[in-house]
Amino acid sequence: MWVATVKPTILLVSTNSWLSPVRLAESLADLGCAVQAVCTPRSALSISSAVGSTHHYRSFKPLLSIDAAIEAAHPDLIVPCDDLATAHLHALYERKTCNGPLLPLATAALLARSLGSPASHPIVASRQKFLALAREEDVLVPDSALTPDLNALDEWLAGNGVPAVLKTDCTSGGQGVRIVNTGQQAQVAFRELASRRAMGRIVKDILADGAGSTFARVFRREQPLVSAHRFVAGQDANVALACWQGEVLAQIAAVVLETRSPNGPAAVIRLVENSQMSDAVKKIVRRLGLSGFVGFDFVIEESTGRAFLIEINPRATQSCHLQLGSRSNLCAALCASLSGSAAAKKASVTRRETIVLWPHLAESLLPAHIVDNAYFDQPQNDPEIVRLYGSNKGARLSNVMRSLWRAARTRAALARRSS
Repeated sequence: MWVATVKPTILLVSTNSWLSPVRLAESLADLGCAVQAVCTPRSALSISSAVGSTHHYRSFKPLLSIDAAIEAAHPDLIVPCDDLATAHLHALYERKTCNGPLLPLATAALLARSLGSPASHPIVASRQKFLALAREEDVLVPDSALTPDLNALDEWLAGNGVPAVLKTDCTSGGQGVRIVNTGQQAQVAFRELASRRAMGRIVKDILADGAGSTFARVFRREQPLVSAHRFVAGQDANVALACWQGEVLAQIAAVVLETRSPNGPAAVIRLVENSQMSDAVKKIVRRLGLSGFVGFDFVIEESTGRAFLIEINPRATQSCHLQLGSRSNLCAALCASLSGSAAAKKASVTRRETIVLWPHLAESLLPAHIVDNAYFDQPQNDPEIVRLYGSNKGARLSNVMRSLWRAARTRAALARRSS
């Protein structure tokens, strides 16, 4: 039986400029883990005090750069922090199994240990395949179908009506989701989702996230697949969990009160207990044999209170770092399974049910009752990160990333001079 070292090494894989991995790194370091990261030069991970070493993620040579980071870090566990990172790790494993011995057996075993059963890879990468599997497990999901062209979309709408939701695979943050209320809107949204984006939009994305992942996808000529889903009127909800070999170790369930953008990630959540969601995620995790951090998105139907499962995020999500007591400390539970020891006992960081996730929305955008009663999550042991971002809650993310990038370059230059 494989058991991690007393102080396990965790390698975070981040391909963009999201700030949430910084909070995950801090929680893991607080539990005694040695945290390393493979990330872009602009990533906040590159200057976080919680990260011991960083490795350069190269968007045009992603697998090679991640493989090199794995060899250098010798991690006990790999954690993808975004969807593209998950896709890269799946591709690394596929190279080993389908294209000959391109990876050491130890690396293949590490990937399987970190993510769970490799048989799950094609399922979690496809919204339609995932929902089909959920139906097999008697989990409540919206009616949906793959719509490869406009004729298929029109046929589906004729039988299911509007409003409807159109989605593409391999997207996140609401970028690949459109809610449509008429057939004409559906056709416009389909053309937008199914086409490769214009060069101006690509350049804008590169400037915003500090990586060429979007550009690289265009050169690989990826064609997005669009599926249509029945719209469920209700409240968005999610479950973040830690799991190990198909078993749920700990979970955090919440409803979403505010998002960062239309159809985008959560900005404010309220903790809840919901047996429908808990039972659903246990079935899916067991069926897919998952390990690591995973997130599930739901909609709680307004008229019936039923929880519809709509999506899986096979990666660390925004609330995975929260330490909310023994049953809801995902990092502690995962580290305990990794090392074969009892989970570290940490007091909950808050008794409040409403949590404003970091980076915070500007207080002017939040209702007064949230500002007065919520717990505002933010880095506690990362003064450099807080200095660069903490007081300017309403700043645009791209401006923050440029500041982080300049700070990282300055620190690297000072290190070279002193060496």
